[in-house]
Amino acid sequence: MNEFEYVSHADGWKIHAWRWELQPNRGVVVISHGMAEHALRYDRFAGALNLAGFEVWAMDHRAHGKTLGPQGFGDFGEGGWEGLVDDIDQLIEIAAAANPGKPMVLFGHSMGAGAAQQYAPLGSGKLTALILSGTTLRNPDEPAAPFNDTFEPSRTKYDWLSRDEAEVDKYIADPLCGFEGQTVRNGFKRNDRRRVDMNLLQKIRPDLPVLLVAGDADPVNIGLKGIDYLESTWRAAGVRRIDRHIYPGGRHEMLNEINRDEVTGNIVDWINEVI
Repeated sequence: MNEFEYVSHADGWKIHAWRWELQPNRGVVVISHGMAEHALRYDRFAGALNLAGFEVWAMDHRAHGKTLGPQGFGDFGEGGWEGLVDDIDQLIEIAAAANPGKPMVLFGHSMGAGAAQQYAPLGSGKLTALILSGTTLRNPDEPAAPFNDTFEPSRTKYDWLSRDEAEVDKYIADPLCGFEGQTVRNGFKRNDRRRVDMNLLQKIRPDLPVLLVAGDADPVNIGLKGIDYLESTWRAAGVRRIDRHIYPGGRHEMLNEINRDEVTGNIVDWINEVI
């Protein structure tokens, strides 16, 4: 694993990133992580992808991890959310230049999946496949529910992340996770109407293979209501292949769930098939 920086085209911000290099390889997976976490939480997943023959690239999104904003965690800077989406495109270009002609898979989790949804209409031509984990889609006028309420009385306020208590405790102990006391500036908007704009969604390449990965107890997708809405909306926009890996009892972070090895294996099998 090699750490490096690249300068964002959006506003000149230095973006911290990692490459789990594997040469030769069968393809490349770029990881877009979720809100209030960072890229190195995906080290175990990246290792499994390396073992399966794939090189992996990931960044600490602006306002996260080592890519802190002028005011620290939660500050997306002048480039804001649009800059974050552009940063993903830029990393895909960098990874593609290092692996010419190789299949390119984008894996987005939670906020990172929201960014991937926004990226898809203009960027799907650069992708061989798209994986959306812990994702959702909802009517922009629908309010978001508190995530941990479903699990009250709870052991911690992050029980909604996983049934694996050790993984929840690792998240809580990680100084680069959680945005307690931080003000989010120019960041992710859960009610962004572009994610339901059919004129935009119809620009997604219709033959792009898409995989939705979710636990059916993930409060982010509201009992799979959000997953169902996402799939039906994208199918209406013309995307022909949308597969689902839904796990009974699974919560938000399926890569950190009690059955994570099964989940990882299923994702690798799906990538193998579509490329």
